[in-house]
Amino acid sequence: MSPIRAFACAAIGLALLSCGGSSTTPTTSRSPVVVVSTPTPSAAPTPQSSLNLPAGMVCPDPTPPPILRMQLNIHGVDGNRTILDSKPLVPNVNGYCEKVGFGDWKFCDTRMEGSPDRVACDYLATGRSDETGRWGPTWYYQDVVCGSDPSVCADHPTEQFLTVAKAKGAYEACASQDVPVDPSGSRCGEIQVE
Repeated sequence: MSPIRAFACAAIGLALLSCGGSSTTPTTSRSPVVVVSTPTPSAAPTPQSSLNLPAGMVCPDPTPPPILRMQLNIHGVDGNRTILDSKPLVPNVNGYCEKVGFGDWKFCDTRMEGSPDRVACDYLATGRSDETGRWGPTWYYQDVVCGSDPSVCADHPTEQFLTVAKAKGAYEACASQDVPVDPSGSRCGEIQVE
């Protein structure tokens, strides 16, 4: 074997060894209730500067790419009331997840839990509720806006990313129509309350 060919083979072998990267999905302190297949991101980030965040709030670079979906889980149960929680998940476009501390994941939160920028970046990725005008998703129970019948589903009094479920069935949280969505994603997420 010629020295050039041997060098090329060695270089290719080293390159393959260094191509690691994690193929695992992110884990958070919240345990997801709904398992959804992970689409492969296929679009570059879209600037989201058209949304004016509340005064004093900034989501610094890198800003989140278009939303992949809303992730829902059960936050707590109090008698016949189940508090549901939501958060936006974004695809790892242009190394976004690694840049904000998650590593080379397929998708991630907008920022790490506890980051001072997390709330502003979640607001930017989700937009304002079409129902309440508060920052966060619009909640639905069985395809009807939460709050229209408070006996089955009520808006949380202080936090739009939470809702109060009072009946069994399908609940959905959807990002605003004003925010961009990854072509392989959805602006909504769903959870079943039993």
